[in-house]
Amino acid sequence: MASKWKHRDESKKISDSVVKSKTTEELIQARDFIETLLKLRKLEKLYKTYIMGTTKAITYNEQNKVYVSFNLDGTATGRLSCTGYSGNKGNSMGISFHTLPRDKEHNIRDIFVAPEGWDFITSDYNAMELRILAHIADERGMKRAFIEGKDLHTHTASLVFGKPEEKITTEERQIAKTVSFLIVYGGGAFNLSETMNIPLKKSEDIISQYATVYPGVFKYMRQTTAAIEEDGYITTIFGRRRNLPDTQSSVPKIRNRANRQGLNFTVQSAASDVLVCAVLGIVDTIKNRGLKAIFQATVHDSLEFICPKEETPEVCSIIEDEMVNCNYMKASLGINLDVPLTVDIEVGSSFGNGVPYE
Repeated sequence: MASKWKHRDESKKISDSVVKSKTTEELIQARDFIETLLKLRKLEKLYKTYIMGTTKAITYNEQNKVYVSFNLDGTATGRLSCTGYSGNKGNSMGISFHTLPRDKEHNIRDIFVAPEGWDFITSDYNAMELRILAHIADERGMKRAFIEGKDLHTHTASLVFGKPEEKITTEERQIAKTVSFLIVYGGGAFNLSETMNIPLKKSEDIISQYATVYPGVFKYMRQTTAAIEEDGYITTIFGRRRNLPDTQSSVPKIRNRANRQGLNFTVQSAASDVLVCAVLGIVDTIKNRGLKAIFQATVHDSLEFICPKEETPEVCSIIEDEMVNCNYMKASLGINLDVPLTVDIEVGSSFGNGVPYE
């Protein structure tokens, strides 16, 4: 570890020396070049993956449509995946629908439209994985924040930095948000330091304070890690199991990675199964009511539907009721969450131009 930090310090000295030898104008030019290069790479990714991929699917299908394939076992984490814009003969075009980006400047989602006279409905869970974490870790402070309808990241920042919520800065809120998700994905002080560009010591202090604010989360992490190391696997509240043989490795790096994977699995997989139950409940209700609405896809923690405009109010009501109240999950599996779930619903003519729907 000491040699690693020594290497970083030496690299920083070399970098500082290079920067000091450049004029301000040269540094500005270098910055502009790098920013332009990054934008170019992003556009190339959007074009090759989504524009060209969708074009290939349309050409293959010989109609202006793409088809989605759902996989219940397509990911190690247990997440439901939409692996591709598939051909109408089942051939995958190799493009991942669930990673379709949301970019205001280049709105790729806008190319997917509802039929004429129909609406495109998107319903997205709010802070789904953190709500699941609060439930399975029995973290009372986090659960209380959700129950009271607080903005979790602002509330967390207030507790971590010891300031009233109204005085929390955008940066402080982002730091609190980053810490919460780092915890879910097994990150630590070093990751926080790198991500938020803050000193390592400050990152360590922030995470230490976070542990004081939400002790239940860290207790759950310790208990989960111990269970993984003892059993070599871990199960979620839904009974889904992931084998983690690497947790028996004699190599600390490999063993720690397996433990992080197991911890993340208990959160991400459970969140996905809540989403799957919501899909089943919504589709069953739509069929039972004789509605024409059609389930289209999942993207992260959101569900996408299309329906005739005259059905939109009823379909949105069904979607919200099932996603928030988890009727199917409670009735079929007997699972009840200790935290409320909330959703944001958008309606538009395409996947990309939806506006909030009340």
